[in-house]
Amino acid sequence: MNINTLSKTTADYESSKLAVALYPTSMRKEKDGKTTYHARPIFRNKLTMENIANDIIATGALEGYTPEQIISVWRVANNAMIDRVLNGSIVDGGIGTFYARVTGSFDSEQSSFASKKNAIDIAFRSGKTVKELSSQIQPAIAQGNSVKPEIISVTDIESGKSDTLTPGGFLDITGKSILVTGENDDVGLYFVNIEDESKSVKVASTKIGVNTSARIACVVPNLESGSYRIKLVTQCSKQSPRKESQSCVFPMILTVQ
Repeated sequence: MNINTLSKTTADYESSKLAVALYPTSMRKEKDGKTTYHARPIFRNKLTMENIANDIIATGALEGYTPEQIISVWRVANNAMIDRVLNGSIVDGGIGTFYARVTGSFDSEQSSFASKKNAIDIAFRSGKTVKELSSQIQPAIAQGNSVKPEIISVTDIESGKSDTLTPGGFLDITGKSILVTGENDDVGLYFVNIEDESKSVKVASTKIGVNTSARIACVVPNLESGSYRIKLVTQCSKQSPRKESQSCVFPMILTVQ
């Protein structure tokens, strides 16, 4: 939390606290024999409106307000924005614009919207102010986080979303070197509950329907409500299995309602 930013009407964000990890961009090396890498943020946690309201109170930026009052106004504003967006407006929320989008394919120009194939969602595009503030940040690259297994995308087939888990539904995972294989006890696909580790569930490689280096598909276990991260542990290697297990964690947080 940057108190200097939160206590001002106009942000002038200065921080180097954004931690990122590096991952190989491609298994194929460049002409000079070197492998290039790309960065992904290392997300610390998932915050609620209550957390943000308490952050604002701590700065004294809204003296005299309670967290409940801030949340109440916030929810009313959110509902008003959602109503406008879902009725076809593009809404500038200050940090960026919100707009409706339709996902899924249509067979022809005469096709109707089908809930099993299509969905309506709200998308976000960061605005000029956020981009200017972001350009001031110098991320801290966490050394030692470059790993070969990499989860690129996670999709809950039931909802069509990447931030949701539907127990009993199918989960599709794409990546690089993500084949879950090996004899070590820790090898498997994990649904890690970030609020209560006792609710985490491990899926063994024998329970994974599609298990390849580029794609994993499985049934989402009977998870309790909460926030989860997808983690895989494998001994996958180009040649013989590695002696030591390697792990990979998808940075996005997924929610079970």
